[in-house]
Amino acid sequence: MAKTEEKTVPPVTLVDPIELSELDRDFREEIHNMPNGEELGACFACSTCTAACPIANSWDYKPHQLIRMILLGMREKVLASDEIWLCLTCFECQERCPQNVRVTDILFDCKNLAAEEGRIPPNVAELGKELVEQGQLYVITADWEREDLGLEPSLPGLQTEGVQNMLKESRTGRLLEEED
Repeated sequence: MAKTEEKTVPPVTLVDPIELSELDRDFREEIHNMPNGEELGACFACSTCTAACPIANSWDYKPHQLIRMILLGMREKVLASDEIWLCLTCFECQERCPQNVRVTDILFDCKNLAAEEGRIPPNVAELGKELVEQGQLYVITADWEREDLGLEPSLPGLQTEGVQNMLKESRTGRLLEEED
């Protein structure tokens, strides 16, 4: 009988190993204690949220993986991920979760934590600043189109000062001001 040669190549791993020293043991509790995190621990990673998400295929971390990362305490990776900001807020994941995990709302909580740590993506910060400064997201700039339709150049009765003042005093306004 011929002797087989033993391979000395390390086994292939499909995922990167988790560095235990990088885990934040309090992160799971922090999210769990937020208003939307009560059911966080009920997730059994069935991936229903990922199957329901219309854009999960373009994400590096799928919704069920983000929830699992939160449960493991991978705070740094979750709060630094683009995915928490890319969520469409369609609530499909949340509506279909058999365990009633509020996935979309938990991603909101993660965004809030990331923002408080100054991790707001530049495009989101610019949009937020526009909202605080203008009191609306979309300012009518094509007044010639309105004129062509026989409308006044600006929207009559539109008052945004109240919204602007409220946003400037809000946590959003404070965080965006710190960004500057």
